[in-house]
Amino acid sequence: MTVSGGAFAVWFRDVQRWDPASFYEIVWHWPSQVMAPIGSVLKSRKEKVDRSVYDFDQLQPITLHFDGSIDLRDVEPGREYRMDLFFARPGDIVVAKIDLKNGAVGIVPDWPNVVVTGHFAIYEADALLLAPEYFIRLIQTNFFKAYLWRNKVGAEGRKEVKLDFFESIAIPLPSLQIQRAIVDRWERAAKEELAAIQGASDLEAEMIEHILEEAGIVVHPLRKKPNAFAIINRDLHRWGVEFNRWAWSLDGLLSSTKYPTVPLSAVTSINPTVDHELTDDDLVTFVPMSAVSDTTGQIESSELRPLREVKSGYTRFAESDVIWAKITPCMQNGKCAVARNLKNGVGYGSTEFHVVRIREDVNLLPDYVWLLLRLERVRYAAQRYFTGSAGQQRVPAEFLEELHVPLPPVDVQNEILTRVQIGYAEVARLRTVADQIRAAANAEIEAMILGTLQVRANEF
Repeated sequence: MTVSGGAFAVWFRDVQRWDPASFYEIVWHWPSQVMAPIGSVLKSRKEKVDRSVYDFDQLQPITLHFDGSIDLRDVEPGREYRMDLFFARPGDIVVAKIDLKNGAVGIVPDWPNVVVTGHFAIYEADALLLAPEYFIRLIQTNFFKAYLWRNKVGAEGRKEVKLDFFESIAIPLPSLQIQRAIVDRWERAAKEELAAIQGASDLEAEMIEHILEEAGIVVHPLRKKPNAFAIINRDLHRWGVEFNRWAWSLDGLLSSTKYPTVPLSAVTSINPTVDHELTDDDLVTFVPMSAVSDTTGQIESSELRPLREVKSGYTRFAESDVIWAKITPCMQNGKCAVARNLKNGVGYGSTEFHVVRIREDVNLLPDYVWLLLRLERVRYAAQRYFTGSAGQQRVPAEFLEELHVPLPPVDVQNEILTRVQIGYAEVARLRTVADQIRAAANAEIEAMILGTLQVRANEF
């Protein structure tokens, strides 16, 4: 039966599950002869890795994301997976069993010796009936992901969509030409969106560096030494060839012929304490990492919590402090913000923030510091100082402490910030264009896949 909304009645013989949401089916607009179960066009692959033939360092585990993208998984040197592993060949469709409800279905790239654990299912698509790229686009539609979510089962916290149910779902299988036309439309929109996003990012970087340069502040390129180089022992700040291959230092990354340049630690306090007289019942602002936009560099979704809930185990900061993400990839993405409008003047947040506070006796604007710390080259330079294992690398406080910054008068700082704010209007426009391209393409593709919008082969 098909339920589209509102109140409904069900014959007992039709009850498969007790929750009402599972009765809401997808209303397809395709002829019945085009519909077929997923399992009819996917063949299960179960190719176990012979660990007597392959060393673990010859194998490549992967990470499968909710959006269907796949990345190489970083594994710490010397660590091995002890559980059984299975080959996933290029072009295969892989499904993360526990995250199928979130759309974690992807296509294996053309990489050698890709392996997954038994927590994944691997399928080979019927090349005569199904284009894998079309299948991923279908999985990623909002209506299909919502359908999967409605049909998860199991204990709370471990709910999943069972593979037999997944394979039984009927989907439209138009001709391969039409499937590819839908994929082509999505790929064209993705390129347009990427161009708009890249244009906004390039404009932002060039605009800020140009404004700083006109104000007498230069952001220097990050140059490397030749492949073969020598270094004097007194110049060694850290062991490691890659760290010492760079031909720049933190006292010369930002420079000025007009204004003095000082270590950031001389004009700010890095990770200072916060004194207050609040009680456990008093409300404070809580800022998780997700609350800081890596696009705008603003706190966009803070929370109010009683002090008792956050006073231990979180980073503490105060009004007008600059919070700067120290962990990958948040640091590279630009998660940095000025903390403002904090409840009772106090904030708590992720332990992955460094806190920068302007000293009271210094004429320095927090927004000026924020601007410098969000510079693309400064964020790139910070990667040189990473510590920790892959996937959990952090920038130590010494990077901020030793970073030298030009110190122009406050009126010059304000002038720089005003001009940057004007430039951000065009950056925001380009990002809005990218959002509109994505929204329009998603709506169009969903209509094509549902069958409410006719598609002609070779249309795109």
